[in-house]
Amino acid sequence: MSPTAHSDERIPGSRSATDPERLLPRGRHDLTREFVSRTQRDRLIDAMARTVAERGYASASLGEVCAAAGVSTRAFYQHFADKEACFLATFDRGVSLLQKSVAAAYAGPARWPQRMHRGLDTLLRILAAEPAFAALAVVEVLAAGPRARACRRQLLDAYVVFFAEAPRRAGAPPVPSGVVEAVIAGVYGVIYDFVSTGRAAELPQRLGDLTYLVLVPFLGPAAAARVAAEEPG
Repeated sequence: MSPTAHSDERIPGSRSATDPERLLPRGRHDLTREFVSRTQRDRLIDAMARTVAERGYASASLGEVCAAAGVSTRAFYQHFADKEACFLATFDRGVSLLQKSVAAAYAGPARWPQRMHRGLDTLLRILAAEPAFAALAVVEVLAAGPRARACRRQLLDAYVVFFAEAPRRAGAPPVPSGVVEAVIAGVYGVIYDFVSTGRAAELPQRLGDLTYLVLVPFLGPAAAARVAAEEPG
């Protein structure tokens, strides 16, 4: 591993924490303390994602996370106060990267419905490609305690901003204020069902359905169906 590599720019769990190129040399070396510390922390975060996805948060022991990371328990406590702190750091890193990608997809030039379609496509593809992080962030976050559940709530609330530019149909009654929250909860519910049953890889196949669900309150059935049938671009 190069001392200039930034592994924190990858979704947690996307690779094994003990890949040969990530292992630190034994004995004397000229690597900086900062690089060694960052490498250990990154490996613990990847190990947390993979161990929790395999074992579940409640059953994943700190020892199992350390073993998966190839890091001693003593080194673990140099980075995290406890298992919960490591879980929250893993969730935060992955969500930050996920949200950045979704926001970038949404920000591209297009009308609002097409931008929403593109953002949803990005969200579903990332979760499908990163099943370990999907399991941690969508399913196991509910078992990781009140702080984790509060982080989940903040994540769902953050999606409200994508509806700020939703159009209003001329002559149609206003969309009730709680509809956006209901739509977000509905999308989350579908994602939860697929991830919790080991079918995260199938999520991109539901893009059309979820796009329709998101758009129909604002566009009406016909227009929402047309956008949902398009290729995101």
